[in-house]
Amino acid sequence: MSGETESTKIWKEKGLIEKARREKMRELMGEYDKTVYYPAMKALRERCEKVGHRWHFIDVNPVGYPIFSCNQCGATDIRKDE
Repeated sequence: MSGETESTKIWKEKGLIEKARREKMRELMGEYDKTVYYPAMKALRERCEKVGHRWHFIDVNPVGYPIFSCNQCGATDIRKDE
């Protein structure tokens, strides 16, 4: 007796379908991300740093350090000393 309901089977199959989609997106976007997206975001965040990030508190990480994100460019910063 498997004990697995149809609802459980559907839930598991949905997970597999979504995992396959994530993997395909990673495969298709990999080169673009490496050559276009990541360099563009790095340059944008460097520009934002020059004018001054607009930090806001998000949460704490697993060891209790506060995590901040910039409202303008999306950069994140973990501050151990605060």
